Amino acid sequence: MSGLYSTLNVAIRGMNSQQTAIDVTSHNIANANTDGYSRQRALMETTRPSTTSTGQLGTGVQVSSISRIRDTYLDYQVRTENGTMGLYQGREKFLTEVQSIFNEVSETGVSSMLSEVFKSWSSLSTSPESSNTRTVVAQKSKALTDQLNSTYNQLSKLKVNCQDVIQKDVVDINGMLDQINDLNQQVIGVKVGGNEPNDLMDKRDLLVDQLSSKFGITIDKKTLAGEDLKATDNVGGADPTKDLYLVKSNPNDAVSRFSYVSTIVPKIVPPATVASQKPGEAGSYDVTYYKNGDTSTDANKVTMTMDLTPEQYDSLDQGRVILADKKGYAIDKNGIRLAGNDSNKNPIPLTDISGSAIATGTSYELFEPKTGELNGYQSVQTDIDTYISDLNNMAKAIAYSVNAVHSGESDADKDTRKFFVNSTDGKEEEITAGNIAVNGDILNNVMLINAGKGSTPEAYDGSRALAISKLKDVKLNIQGIGTKTTRADLLKVNTFSNDTTLGVMMVNSTSDGMTISGDFTDIINRIADKTQYAQKTVTNNTTLLAGLEESRTSISGVSLDEEMANLIQFQHAYAANAKIISTVDELLDLIVNGLKK
Repeated sequence: MSGLYSTLNVAIRGMNSQQTAIDVTSHNIANANTDGYSRQRALMETTRPSTTSTGQLGTGVQVSSISRIRDTYLDYQVRTENGTMGLYQGREKFLTEVQSIFNEVSETGVSSMLSEVFKSWSSLSTSPESSNTRTVVAQKSKALTDQLNSTYNQLSKLKVNCQDVIQKDVVDINGMLDQINDLNQQVIGVKVGGNEPNDLMDKRDLLVDQLSSKFGITIDKKTLAGEDLKATDNVGGADPTKDLYLVKSNPNDAVSRFSYVSTIVPKIVPPATVASQKPGEAGSYDVTYYKNGDTSTDANKVTMTMDLTPEQYDSLDQGRVILADKKGYAIDKNGIRLAGNDSNKNPIPLTDISGSAIATGTSYELFEPKTGELNGYQSVQTDIDTYISDLNNMAKAIAYSVNAVHSGESDADKDTRKFFVNSTDGKEEEITAGNIAVNGDILNNVMLINAGKGSTPEAYDGSRALAISKLKDVKLNIQGIGTKTTRADLLKVNTFSNDTTLGVMMVNSTSDGMTISGDFTDIINRIADKTQYAQKTVTNNTTLLAGLEESRTSISGVSLDEEMANLIQFQHAYAANAKIISTVDELLDLIVNGLKK
């Protein structure tokens, strides 16, 4: 009797185990199209045998665990390539827009307009007495300045758009980190109960995959399947010897988050109505950031006053992401909260960026990863600033050289009839691509254009107009122009002397200079090179990631054919165990009821 009951128990265990395997297979089939799902397997093992006079006798089977099939090395490779892909996708997106802004494939591009301007001056030299040729010079020049203004403004708007994307990324990243932290704690709780939290770990891994496209991450596996998640390659002011923990198994609140810097405004000190310095210059700034990047309410707004050098201003302006504690308050490299109140509502002393204690500054830590979308958006802002600066330098070179020949003066202060001015105050100082304009007096009266040798516009020999047209071939020291460079500074390098052939003062070439059109072509070529490199890298990484994902899917993905084959196998095993139970039932009936006969 004990033998039959033992056989009955073996069959029951077998049925239960096969039922569990069928449940797992059913779960796999149901999640065949679920993102991030890893196929699961019921791992079976023999139960403890019983000892008989003839030796050990098996007692059946049991499911030891339900585990997911996952290759952690492939996960690491995918996440590394996700970071590279995110970096160059971000760069490609905005660099392609930069190319569209310059619009050099059309007749309305800056290159074409530059050529038209110099041609109009050449035409004026042959008909200096004609108001029509003078009008063409004025209008062609105005079209050029309008295009430079438009290009400058569009680049500036594109930079703002890029910063908006960074802000949205900061919100998304903080949200993902909070979700990963919650899942981490749930995983640990399930493991403490002795079970396998497969589905929870799949959700966590999917979020980590998505996060890896934002910036580089490192994962430390902990006991009970908990994970510590760190940011890698954090440069900027952060101490490279210290780990930047974003998720921790224990304690789970000693972690960093990110906040977004919305504005960097020169500080106005009463009774002044304007700041003493312009954006980008060394000085004191009011820096406003939103905790955790959430700009939906002013309750998240925090304003810090800090002293910045030009380099620090550019770094903060282009980076925009600062380290914060879990509540979103800015922290220094030691994790100490800044620019607000601590948990005891006590004001925190302010320090400058170097850490020295002063009354009007705040220490902060920029987050500047070396990979991922954030790096792509941060680095492309540097590119945009460079292109804007290059355009500004070119605008200065155009204005300074044309104005000098037009007036015969190397000193802008002595020039009473400038051809190009800045639209803000009608002067030559602080000309940029964004404000360069043709002198309004000349637009209203084209006969004020100086075309001949004489000092008055009425000199109709055309020599001065011809000299200006020849500026297209003059190599100017454009690469040496900066924000403070004046006309006199440029002409010290290029020199300004009398052209004996034309009889007017002329700007001379410098051996290491560039023509205006050559300088602009160089800008366009650099944009094209960077854009093409980003596009090629995205294409290559798409192929590489596809291969890695295919490898990972072959291991972790659900194959419906395989699952159906397994289902049939488990079905037959279940039926066979049921048959054993039926057979034992018949034997028991024979033994019990057969004795009556």
